[in-house]
Amino acid sequence: MPRTLNIAVEGCCHGMLDNIYAQLLTRQQQMKKKVDLLIICGDFQAVRNVTDLGCMSCPDKYKQIGGFYRYYSGERSAPVPTIFVGGNHEASNHMRELYYGGWVAPNIYFMGNSGVVRFGGLRIGGISGIFKDFDYAKGFFERPPFRGHARSAMHHVRAFEAFKMLQIRQPLDVIVSHDWPQFIERYGDTSELLRRKPFFAKEVGRGDLGSPVNAMLLERLRPAWWFSAHLHVRFTAQVGTQESIFAKGWKGIPPYGHERPLTSENPGAVEPPAVANENEIIMSALSDEESDNETEPAPTTSDEPVTFANPSVPSRPTKFLALDKCLPRRDFLEIVEIEVPDDAAVEEPKLEYDPEWLAILRLCNPHIPLDDSPFYPPAQAPVTATEPHLPLFADNILARELEWVSKHVFTNGPVAIPPNFVPVAPVPPAGTPDSASFGLARNDGGNRGRGRGANRGRGGRHGYGQARSDAPWDGPRPYTIYPNPQTDDFCKMIGIDDRLTQRRYQDPQ
Repeated sequence: MPRTLNIAVEGCCHGMLDNIYAQLLTRQQQMKKKVDLLIICGDFQAVRNVTDLGCMSCPDKYKQIGGFYRYYSGERSAPVPTIFVGGNHEASNHMRELYYGGWVAPNIYFMGNSGVVRFGGLRIGGISGIFKDFDYAKGFFERPPFRGHARSAMHHVRAFEAFKMLQIRQPLDVIVSHDWPQFIERYGDTSELLRRKPFFAKEVGRGDLGSPVNAMLLERLRPAWWFSAHLHVRFTAQVGTQESIFAKGWKGIPPYGHERPLTSENPGAVEPPAVANENEIIMSALSDEESDNETEPAPTTSDEPVTFANPSVPSRPTKFLALDKCLPRRDFLEIVEIEVPDDAAVEEPKLEYDPEWLAILRLCNPHIPLDDSPFYPPAQAPVTATEPHLPLFADNILARELEWVSKHVFTNGPVAIPPNFVPVAPVPPAGTPDSASFGLARNDGGNRGRGRGANRGRGGRHGYGQARSDAPWDGPRPYTIYPNPQTDDFCKMIGIDDRLTQRRYQDPQ
C-alpha cells in the first residue's frame, strides 16, 4: 500500500518566513494532518547582513533585511523541513557559497543552482534562477564584489546547469523552478490567466511566456509534479501522457549571439556540434578538455555499446502548480498529497543525497565554465542522433560514476544530508526590524508608505505596515563571500574540486 506525504508548496517567499510558517501551521491545524515538507519556489532572500542586501538584484527602494537572519542566527527555527530553489531576487553571494546546495539555516536547505535530493521516498529535482538568452550560454564569470551586470547575472540560468539536468535518467517525482516552463499556460485555463493578468497577453500570443529551458527539461524528464512561482499568480495545468510541449511551437533555446570565434588563435575551443535542424539544442561554452581532475571519465571505446536511456515516464502526466507571493489574500501556499511506495516510507523522513545526481556532478564538474565564453558540452557527451538532439553522456559512462558513488558514499545504503550548518557571516543585532535597509533603500523621494515610494518594499507591501528603519550597519562591512565548510565537506565526499566559490577573489574589508 502506498503512503501519502503532505507537501506544502509556497510561491515567492521575499523574506517572509515568519508569515509563511504561521500560515502553514494554521493550515496544519485546520486539516489535522502533519505537513512533512515545505517547498519554496524561489525569491527566498536568504539575507544575513548589509552586504547580502547589497548583492540582491532589485531596486534599492525594496532592499530590506527581512526575517531570515533570525533563522540563520538560531533566534528562530523552521518548524518543518524546508527546501527551496533560487529566484531572481536573492542574496546571490550567499547562494554562491552553496553552489552545490546546503543548509542556509537549521532545517532550511538550498538545492543549489541545480540539484536532486530525496525525501521520504520522493525524488525531487530543482533548478534555480530565471532564463535570459543573453546570459544563458555563458560560464560563471561573476566575481566578488558582484557589481553591475554581474549582480543580476548570478540568478540567470546557465546552459551548464541545464546540461547537468539533462543527464538525469531515473524518473523524478517533483521538479521545482522559479520560472514557468514555456508553453505551460496552454495546458491550463489560459483565458482565466489572462483575465487575472491581462498584461501577459503579448507574451502568451508570441509563445515566449516562461522558460524554454524548463520546457526542454519538462519534456525530457516528465516529473509527476512541477512547482513554480515568479509570475505572482496561482495557475494549474496538466501535460497529458501523450502530449508534447515541443508540439506547441518550441524551437529550442534562443540564439546567444556572443560566441567566441573558434579559430587557431583560440585553441581551447571545442567545435560545437553541427546544427541538424531548428530543434537542435546547443549548450554553448568552452569545454574544459585540459582538466587533469581525476574524476574525468575516459572516452567510450569502440567495443562499448553506446546507449542513451530515456528518462521519460510515459505512464503518468505532469501536474503543474504555480503560486503567488506571500501577501494577504493571495494564493501563496498550498498543500498537496503525493503518494510514495510503502517500502520507501519512513515515520520521520529526512533529506537524503541522490546517488545518480552525485554521479552526474562527478561527470560534469571538470567542465564547469568559469568565464563568459559560450559553453560547449565535452566530447564525452555527444549530441544524440534523435530529436531534439540533446548532449548526453552515454549510459556506461554514467554507470561508472554511479559505481564509484555506490562504493565510496552509499556503502551502507541511503545517506542522509548531515545537519552540518554553521553560521559563517555576521547578522544584525537581535531586535533589528525586518524593514531595516541600513541606508540602501534610497531614492524614495520622501515617500514613507505612499504611492511607489520606499515603503512599498517590505515596509508597506511586504511588512504589513512596518515603518522603515534606515540606521546604518553597525561595525565592519561583512565580506561578500565566506568559505563555507558545507561546500568543502560535500566536495571531499564525492571527490571533486570546488572551483567556483572563488575564495582567491575575496574582496578586502
